[in-house]
Amino acid sequence: MAAPGYFEVRTRDREVAADALQRVAVHRPRMRFEDPEAVAVSLRNANFDGLGADLMRLGGLHYGAAVDPMDFLLAGFIVDGRGAVQARDTSSEIPRHGGFLYPMGIPFAAEYDEATLATVRIPMPVIAQVAEAATGLPAADLRFEAVTPVSEPMRRYWAATAVHLTRHLATPDANLPPLLLDHLRRLAAASLLSVFPNTTMTAARLPEPGRVPPAAVRRAIAFMDAHADEPLTAATIATAAGIGVRGLQVAFRRHLDQTPLEYLRRIRLERVHRELQAAEPGEGATVKAIARRWGFANPGRFTAEYRNVYGHLPSRTLRT
Repeated sequence: MAAPGYFEVRTRDREVAADALQRVAVHRPRMRFEDPEAVAVSLRNANFDGLGADLMRLGGLHYGAAVDPMDFLLAGFIVDGRGAVQARDTSSEIPRHGGFLYPMGIPFAAEYDEATLATVRIPMPVIAQVAEAATGLPAADLRFEAVTPVSEPMRRYWAATAVHLTRHLATPDANLPPLLLDHLRRLAAASLLSVFPNTTMTAARLPEPGRVPPAAVRRAIAFMDAHADEPLTAATIATAAGIGVRGLQVAFRRHLDQTPLEYLRRIRLERVHRELQAAEPGEGATVKAIARRWGFANPGRFTAEYRNVYGHLPSRTLRT
C-alpha cells in the first residue's frame, strides 16, 4: 500500500491530471484524453495504518491499467460510468453502480471510461485475521475467488459500505482516533468477506472446538474491560483468555449469545455513557467526539444502540 498521508487534486488540465494519477497509482496507468476540453478530474487519496481509500472522478478520459500481482486487496464501487477487469482468461464487465474486487496474486488489467470510483485498500493479513476469528478458517487458507459481488443485495450493501468508508477516510485532515480506525478496518474486512466469493463461505463445515470452560470467558471479559481503550482483535483477546480464537468465538456464543467483539462494543458503549455523565457543561464536550473516540463511526447506529440500552438519547445524558 502507499505511504501514509493525504493527497487531493481537482483539475481540467490533462497534464496535471496525468501527473496526479501517476502519483497515486499502484500499477502502470494508461490514459487517453479524447477531448482536452472535456477533462474534469478530481482525486482524493488517503492512507492510514492498514487501510486506504480513494475517491476519483475520471471525467474526459479513458483510464487503463496493467497491474502486477498485489499483496493487498483493492475493492471498489463505480458511482458513475463503467469499467472492466480482465485476468487470465476471464473478463468481468463492471456497470454503473457495480462493485468490484481486483484479483490478488496474479497480473490483471482494468479499464474505465468516464468513471467515478470509490475504492478501498486493505492488507490481506487484516482480512485473514478477521476471517479466522469469525469462521476458524486458517488465515493462510483464505482465498477470494471472483471479482464481483455474490448477489444483488450484497452489491447494494457493498455500495453503501464503500461510500461510508471513503467518506470517513478520503477527507482532508481526517482525525481518526485509534479505536475508530480499528473499527473501520474491521468493517472493511468483514464487508469484503461477506460480499465477494471467498473460501470462508464454506468454512461452516469446519468442526467446532470442544467445550470451553466459563472461566475462559471470564478471563476474556476481564481483559477487554481493562484494555477497552486499545485496538483489540479476537486473536489478542483469545491469547489473554488462554484459548484459541475459534474456541473463544464458540464460547461467547454458547455462554453469552454474542461474539467477543460484540461484547467489547457494549463495554465501549458503557464508557461513552460514563464520559457523557461526567462531562461538565460549557467544556465543549460533544456526543459525536466522545462516540468517535470510543470507535463509534456511524452516528445514527450509535444513537440507536445507546437509546436501546439506556432508554434515552445520548444528548440527554450529556445535558443532565
